[in-house]
Amino acid sequence: MPIPKISINGLRAFIAVYEEQSFSKAAVRENATQSGMSTQVKNLELKLDAPLLVRERHEYSLTPAGQLVYREGCAILKALLATETAVAEIKDDVAGLVRFGLIPSLTRSVLTPALGSFKAEFAKVELSLLEEYSGSLMRRVLDGELDFAFVPSGDIPAGLTASFVARDREFLVGSLAARPEYPHLAPAPLRALSGARLIVPSRLNVRRKGIDSLLKAHGIHVAELMEMDGMLGTLEMVAHTDWQAILPSAICHPDKDGQVRKLNLLCDPPMSFDYVIVQKSERPLPQAARLLADHLATYTNRILGDWEDLAAPAI
Repeated sequence: MPIPKISINGLRAFIAVYEEQSFSKAAVRENATQSGMSTQVKNLELKLDAPLLVRERHEYSLTPAGQLVYREGCAILKALLATETAVAEIKDDVAGLVRFGLIPSLTRSVLTPALGSFKAEFAKVELSLLEEYSGSLMRRVLDGELDFAFVPSGDIPAGLTASFVARDREFLVGSLAARPEYPHLAPAPLRALSGARLIVPSRLNVRRKGIDSLLKAHGIHVAELMEMDGMLGTLEMVAHTDWQAILPSAICHPDKDGQVRKLNLLCDPPMSFDYVIVQKSERPLPQAARLLADHLATYTNRILGDWEDLAAPAI
């Protein structure tokens, strides 16, 4: 059998430089020196007798050969890591540390039942949870700080793979006195926000783009807009003031009884988005992480399924 010209270190360096769009950032990611990363990539190009990266203005793009090496290289590294993981799992119980990230929309309703079920079955697994918004969570997964994260679908960075989990719907959320013409859990049109004081997430939040686009497309003019990147703060504000918000049904689930906040399913037009699990493309999830992700996905779908009786007729 011929000896491959491609080294694993060369592949890792090339993939890291392309995904990070920087030799210095790739060096930090791989715990190497910048000159070492440059040497690895140059040696890989020399061995293959083909350029792989092209510098265009302020970014690196892939040549046709680079596209092939990147695609196949990610698959090779993932296969190697999968083999190592499978061998380790043959001799070990489900254990180890799982580092995962959730957006605030899911921690309020999904986290407790999912972790209770998981720990009852896999008591030896240690868990480390980080609650942040999608952009920073994806960055941490890419940097290897997290095994996986649950985030809204959107622009997924190169180097990450996204798998569909569930589709969520958006509610108008306010105090019990808000919008008296729309009873709790009744559908409400987007125009109900005309003249309202509206809390929105910052532009770092994936959902903000969708909210802005809909308000603009339908000519909805709110009286006042306030950015707030804090779900608990938002929930408190809308419960006790005349501010309102557009929030995912997952975070609204504890308020389904209508005792503290009024919920109205947004319609005309409806708003929805998908939750996905993101992980590094080149790295398969360890067994414990896979099992935890499955539990979180199961309970996410269970919580969202509890809203299926709500219809959203056009108004």
